Amino acid sequence: MEKELRVYTDPDYGIEFIVDVEKFEFRERANPDNRYSLEDMVDLGEEGYRFDHFDKSTGKDTCITPPQFITLAPEQMAAKYNRAVEEILLLTDFELMVDQEALNRRIKNGELPTVEIDGHIFYADARIDLLRPKDDFSTMGISFDELEDWYVDEKNTYAFPYDPTTHEIADIEWDKIVEYPKDILFVEVPFVKTLDPVGWNRRWGWGETEGLKETGLRLNFKAEIIPWTKSGIDELIAENRLKQPIREAVKERNEIEGKKKGRKL
Repeated sequence: MEKELRVYTDPDYGIEFIVDVEKFEFRERANPDNRYSLEDMVDLGEEGYRFDHFDKSTGKDTCITPPQFITLAPEQMAAKYNRAVEEILLLTDFELMVDQEALNRRIKNGELPTVEIDGHIFYADARIDLLRPKDDFSTMGISFDELEDWYVDEKNTYAFPYDPTTHEIADIEWDKIVEYPKDILFVEVPFVKTLDPVGWNRRWGWGETEGLKETGLRLNFKAEIIPWTKSGIDELIAENRLKQPIREAVKERNEIEGKKKGRKL
């Protein structure tokens, strides 16, 4: 498989790197554990990239500056984006990897990304930390700060109980729940930086297009509805059902004691 991939040889140090377009990374041919993804590199625009590499043969850190992926592997890039090689040679990595129409709509027209949750549209605005429901002024919506409690690290998403009547995170008494919540959905949406990378950059004071090669840029998303049977709630329900008789017994005892005290008064 590695033989089918292009190899970049650094002209200053003679170090060879596998050019992996699918993963957008450079792997040292002699030591494949040494790999550098887009997040590990400084983006130099049309000039390519820069990353620091430790050369085991010399024991020194070296600065590697490979050209753009389009320059190194035009056929693979064309195939990845379903474009003609002749066409992409006129573009930069950024122009090919980032949807330019979406970029224009987002930055020049100020169009916010949208997320459809159970048929209702929300505007994703990372700059003000909100998933704001369209045409519903009874609520501010859902803040991404609130969603941090529902972040799924391995998937880089939020998975949370959603109330379709209030367009908010559902308020559930988890220590008392003994069955699947009625009229409440369990939904999954991408992480805020994926939903609105431009707004994320604006919020933290970075350049508007910073990191768009890594995150990509879309303006329309749809939340995934997760069946409660796959939400991980079954174990909690089972535990609460075991505790329920104890809870009811304590409640009944407190009620009896309350009546006794009332008679004394």
